[in-house]
Amino acid sequence: MAKSSWVMNASLSPVFLCRQHFYKILIIVVLVLLAAQYSLNVFFYQSNTYFSFNSSSSWMSAKSTTTSTKLPTLISKTQRRISENVSSTSRKSGRRISDKRQLLENNARNISHEKISSSSSSSSSSSSSSLCPLVPPKLVGALKVWTEAPSLSKLEKMHPELELGGRFKPKGCRSRHRVAIIIPYRDRETHLRIFLHNLHPMLQRQQLDYGIYVIEQVPKTRFNRAMLMNIGFVESLKQYDYQCFIFHDVDLIPEDDRNLYSCPEQPRHMSVAIDVFILPYEILFGGVCALNKTHMQKVNGFSNMFWGWGGEDDDMSNRVTMSGYHISRYQANIARYKMLKHKKQDPNPDRYNILYKGKQRIRNDGLNSLKYKRRDILLKRLYTWLTYYFS
Repeated sequence: MAKSSWVMNASLSPVFLCRQHFYKILIIVVLVLLAAQYSLNVFFYQSNTYFSFNSSSSWMSAKSTTTSTKLPTLISKTQRRISENVSSTSRKSGRRISDKRQLLENNARNISHEKISSSSSSSSSSSSSSLCPLVPPKLVGALKVWTEAPSLSKLEKMHPELELGGRFKPKGCRSRHRVAIIIPYRDRETHLRIFLHNLHPMLQRQQLDYGIYVIEQVPKTRFNRAMLMNIGFVESLKQYDYQCFIFHDVDLIPEDDRNLYSCPEQPRHMSVAIDVFILPYEILFGGVCALNKTHMQKVNGFSNMFWGWGGEDDDMSNRVTMSGYHISRYQANIARYKMLKHKKQDPNPDRYNILYKGKQRIRNDGLNSLKYKRRDILLKRLYTWLTYYFS
């Protein structure tokens, strides 16, 4: 009896009743919440709250008109108008969103057009100011040497791209190297025409900002090749801010355009392999060699003491090593040249004595002791022609 009474009391307890009618209570709570949400929606729709776009400040501002009607009365009177308000508001919002979207799309198109126009104009203006590639893209490697010697007038017609003085700059990019080709010259017109016929196309494929300088001494006394190269260095710098200087015998024609006529980090001997011989001794620095402006100033240029053939190249090789540099070279299969036939010059009988004393003269024999008088400078289409007296 006591046990059954306890069970009856437990079944009538609140906890037991909540467990038994849990789902009914849950449904009632959900209905109450839905009714509250419905009442709030009616109130806000009736208050006609909406957003307008303020074009002057480009900010969204809220405007509202509220009524003094109490909530119960609103529920009974505005039930019929809810759908109308909702549809009206939707249409207004839709128009506003559509107009706003159209405005943004137009702005986006305008901005995109401006960016494209700006990009194209900046691209065209900066294309010539951007540096040329490290490796010129039009190199062909091994070359066929043209041994025919067209007339100078014919060569000028073949190269309308050249500026006066044999100057050239690549189009579409800014060259990485400003190069002066210095040619000590005497009585080699046929060789000069063959040289120009081969060199101009190759130098242009290498995308160089270059000029060719032909240096001749008058009257025709004993030839001083080294002094002419010093003059070419000094005079070319008066015309343009060159960085690189290629000192080039007129009878040597390159056989590979991968032998770049550019500014070397170390003085470079370029004519490693000539069709008549291959590097007869290690310190050789003759034929074609490249130095930058700093190299030339530090070694004090070439010696001015070598009159006649021979000795000046070995003296420059000694100057390079005494100044803390080393001679660099490309591989022989790239640094190849063809030598044009010419009459051999009589060697300077005193060259070894002068060469032996070279270390003592490096500080006072060279660029800082150079003395000459200019006779003429002619800016021809294919090259700059300079003639000088030695004083």
